[in-house]
Amino acid sequence: MMNVSRFLARLWYTLDRRHRLITLRNLEFALGPALTPAAREELARQVFEHFVRFFFEAVGMLFLPLATLRRRLVVIGHEHAEAALRQGKGVLAIVAHAGNWELTGMIYGLAYHPLAIVARRHDHPVLDRLIRALRERGGNTMIPKQGGLKAILKRLQQNDIVGMAIDQNTTTKGGILVDFFGRRARTTPIAAILARRFGVPVVPVLSRRLPDGRHLMEIKPPLPMTVTADPEEDIRRQVQLQSDIIEAWIRHSPEQWLWLHKRWKNQYPELYQDL
Repeated sequence: MMNVSRFLARLWYTLDRRHRLITLRNLEFALGPALTPAAREELARQVFEHFVRFFFEAVGMLFLPLATLRRRLVVIGHEHAEAALRQGKGVLAIVAHAGNWELTGMIYGLAYHPLAIVARRHDHPVLDRLIRALRERGGNTMIPKQGGLKAILKRLQQNDIVGMAIDQNTTTKGGILVDFFGRRARTTPIAAILARRFGVPVVPVLSRRLPDGRHLMEIKPPLPMTVTADPEEDIRRQVQLQSDIIEAWIRHSPEQWLWLHKRWKNQYPELYQDL
């Protein structure tokens, strides 16, 4: 399977000029002189290979027995989620598009606590149903990203865990600026806003594929939420903490993050102007 994944990744990398250039430009923009051109090219190829393996794992998520899938997850820090839930305010799990976040979220929901996953609906109805089936097979549920605030608040009031990805570009209206890899990046503040207003614990939950083919989910302690007379600065500070933790995780295994996404599009559109 490894050889097949590598072959398909090399083919995809060769044929898909748009995503190849987005990945290479992101890597140069974020990591700069830390990578030689040759090292940057090799890392970009590894990113493509990671997502080919991700695809095969997603197929397995639809068809493999749940007991088989469950054996593929290693969890560190589950006690942090348990302690946060004991506060009775629900938990906001902030995640990144790193490792196989779909697989770890599915198995965690099956083995520990069902999750409510905030996600954008896919534009194609067939793919949307397929993705929903994949995410809900282990007992998790989905909350549409657009117009989902009421549902998020309801699940938090029920002391549930609500998962949301915060590492993608967002609109000027929908995000605030924080540093990400030393660059200004527009980032969603929804978790920080809810944390400040309602005292909901914000818990980073991050994933990584391990060398033996299993998947690590690390649950970190809740992030501190400092409340002062300046709510905007309180929220900005918390979002910066969130981004710092995600950046550190990506730097550990950069080949497993979604570099194919136009992360800095809001502030640096020239980076992608011909793509």
